[in-house]
Amino acid sequence: MTLITCQASRVVNFLRIRLNKKLLFSLVLFLLVSFVLPSQVLAATLDGRILLQVQANGEAWYINPLNSSRYYLGRPENAFELMRSLGLGASNYDIGNYQKTKAPARLSGRILLQVQDKGQAFYVNPLDLKLYYLGRPNDAFYLMRSLGLGITNNDLNKIKVAPTSAPVSSSLTENISQNQVEVRAEEVPAKIISESQTWIKDSSKNFSFKYKNENQSLTLNLSSSLYEAYKSSAKVLTYQSNNKPANFRDAFYGIFLEFKNGDDSIKDLVAKGREVANSKNWTEDELLEYLLALIQYISYDYSKIENGLSTNPFYPYESLYLKKGVCSDKTFLALALIRELGYGGAILDFPDINHSALGLSCPLEYSVRGSGYCFVETTNYFPLGVIPQSIDGGLAFTSASNFSNLFNDTPLGTIEIYQKSSGQSYNGIYNLRLRVEALKQLNQDLQTMPAEAKALELDLTAKEVEINLMKAQIDIYLSQDKNTEYNALVQEFNALVNEYNELLKVYRAKVESYNLKAIDYNRLSKEFYQL
Repeated sequence: MTLITCQASRVVNFLRIRLNKKLLFSLVLFLLVSFVLPSQVLAATLDGRILLQVQANGEAWYINPLNSSRYYLGRPENAFELMRSLGLGASNYDIGNYQKTKAPARLSGRILLQVQDKGQAFYVNPLDLKLYYLGRPNDAFYLMRSLGLGITNNDLNKIKVAPTSAPVSSSLTENISQNQVEVRAEEVPAKIISESQTWIKDSSKNFSFKYKNENQSLTLNLSSSLYEAYKSSAKVLTYQSNNKPANFRDAFYGIFLEFKNGDDSIKDLVAKGREVANSKNWTEDELLEYLLALIQYISYDYSKIENGLSTNPFYPYESLYLKKGVCSDKTFLALALIRELGYGGAILDFPDINHSALGLSCPLEYSVRGSGYCFVETTNYFPLGVIPQSIDGGLAFTSASNFSNLFNDTPLGTIEIYQKSSGQSYNGIYNLRLRVEALKQLNQDLQTMPAEAKALELDLTAKEVEINLMKAQIDIYLSQDKNTEYNALVQEFNALVNEYNELLKVYRAKVESYNLKAIDYNRLSKEFYQL
């Protein structure tokens, strides 16, 4: 009977795993639905709160108590930087007192910076006026979201957006304006490269990102004067009336891939990346992945879209200096980078979805539509070659639960390729495909194994019933001194118990295998997207 008890316990545990997942999912839906705000709520009543856009992708917004405007919280690093920028200095004495009791109502929803102790940040929760330590970017990000309040798009739109944190408008697109491609026919030659000049590097820019699922940091020294020079440069294509470009858009994109004299930012970026790669014995492909990850983690410029500035592309230097950009800006930067590394590349435009991406030279059989270029998303982190399953407002989103369509380019629609350049081919796509196949197989196993375990469970239950009935009959024979019948049935009983125990071993192995595969799948899927 001990074995039967053990088996039953395993069944309960196995079912509990599945039931808890369903319960958790239902609980999350309940929380999101239950706390959606009524339409009559005013922005002022939400001062200091974190709002979660439940009808979109769960985007988080912070309502600044000082102006009742909302600020988009984006990536952990971006959210952390924004919250600190809105912080209010507080002494160690005040912070200590507030932690013991609570903060005064006038500080509801504010971010307090402990200026006497390394500038540690604390969020004053408006609901209880308690201080919540923000810690590192990831800790702060998930804490803020855990304290969030669900809100519908309709109600959220009633709250004004801070000028520096505007969201994407579905009525606007990110692609380069056709007005800039339909060029001005002036009797002057194009002039892109400025006169030779020495630029003083007076601005230090630190880039925080992840590669190989580890936090990375790289600092680049840039010039504010050179940034202003690029910013004020003409961003329209001019040409002589008798020398019209054969391809307007290709020529227009070419403007942003020319460098002013003295601009060595891309060379510096590659040099610093190579120092890291050499210290870790990385291959050239790994160096490429490392530097492209830096670009992928650069903030997406929502305000540019909302304010109608998508027709004002950034030069790569501007994107580096501002540490932000939309898909076209970051694609220009990525193409300039891979050219410096010696890789072939291009700009991939998808007019049907108003999106641009980097095309990276790779083996023909793995390229997008046989173009010779693999798709590289620049607006968010994706392994090189993976095609996002969701692109909204120019920003790509990850989906760590589905690995079956990562190379399907059909949703991208029409493809246009510009600024083609030849060079080294990226071969990391082979290992990527193997990783995806392993994840798909694990996912498939996890889908089928519960049914197999359930069938074994039913067999065990049936045998358990049979064993109990047989044991009762044995007891009757024993009480009636029917030794012949007793001995015959005991042999049959022992054989049945042996069958039961063997089946129990198979069942336990199946459950253990499922649990191990589930752990592997969760770990590998998170590592895949560096979550």
